[in-house]
Amino acid sequence: MIVEITQTELALRTPLRTAHGDIAARAIIRVSAGDDGCTGRSEAAPLPGFGLETYPEALAELQRWADRRNADGPADLPRSPCARAAAAGALANLDAALEHVSLTELLTGAAGEPHPRKLAVQALVGHPDPAAAAAAAQRAAEAGHLAVKLKVAQPPEPGAAPDVAAEVARIVEVRRALPAAVALRLDANGGWDQSTAGRVLRSVSRLDIDFVETPTPQPADWAQLSRRTGARIAADEHLGGPDAAQVLDQLIDAGAIAVAVLKPAAVGGPQAAYELACRASVSGVGSVVSSFLCGPDGLRVARDVALAVAPDAVHGVGTGALFTEPLPDDVTPRGGYLVL
Repeated sequence: MIVEITQTELALRTPLRTAHGDIAARAIIRVSAGDDGCTGRSEAAPLPGFGLETYPEALAELQRWADRRNADGPADLPRSPCARAAAAGALANLDAALEHVSLTELLTGAAGEPHPRKLAVQALVGHPDPAAAAAAAQRAAEAGHLAVKLKVAQPPEPGAAPDVAAEVARIVEVRRALPAAVALRLDANGGWDQSTAGRVLRSVSRLDIDFVETPTPQPADWAQLSRRTGARIAADEHLGGPDAAQVLDQLIDAGAIAVAVLKPAAVGGPQAAYELACRASVSGVGSVVSSFLCGPDGLRVARDVALAVAPDAVHGVGTGALFTEPLPDDVTPRGGYLVL
């Protein structure tokens, strides 16, 4: 086996504002594993705010792993989460190629059975201006997207006090811009405190919000928050790293979440994400597979996991449209879908 590590960067068309800060570009580590004429690819692209390793740490881990594999040394995967996920993704794709099946078929064990050739993906809206956000959401709906994820809990400047009235008005304007059949999802990235989250979510409780991701940084708040507001809460940032399964079980046992947002690039790779989704499903918790604002190889891994987990759901793997550089057609949304 030959493992290669390369680096690239993708700029976003418009910086994406989140509760963790603005994202203008994505530095990406590309991993390629080749054997017997076949190649498997994946990526690592750590993001701040997820409690994972830094980009330099991931790069160093992957380079050490590649050096070991290329010298026929120990086959242990890297220890840090994003590096481990990238290595596991490349190896899983290589295994799929060697067995002449897709990664989806490798995960489900259903080789040869018909699988959907397209996957519904949500649009991501981060404009802080309400009118601009509403216009972007309307364009997404007109383009065929069945769900829009709106970034919320965006302070006008670091350290600024939350403006609940402005937050609610922005959510209301975006919801009004969408047809009733298009789901609206909120992503706070843990940017609200418990009081603010409660006030905002009570105020929008009649707007048919699909779910809200990580409303506060403390999962201990979520069960009570859901009971008081009726909001369906989704875990995202807390489901990363080697203890993701334990955290998921704790959240389910507490009645804290209705949805698990699973990023293969953060939870240990495609097999780990698939197993977490199966674990959640047993307890009646849904799963949405999401990219880590990856490049094309990372998006393909997330897409194939989504097809294995819930092929009829709307997933968060349509972020290829956010970059200035055109990505390949199979990871660029067309009419609200990724088409294989």
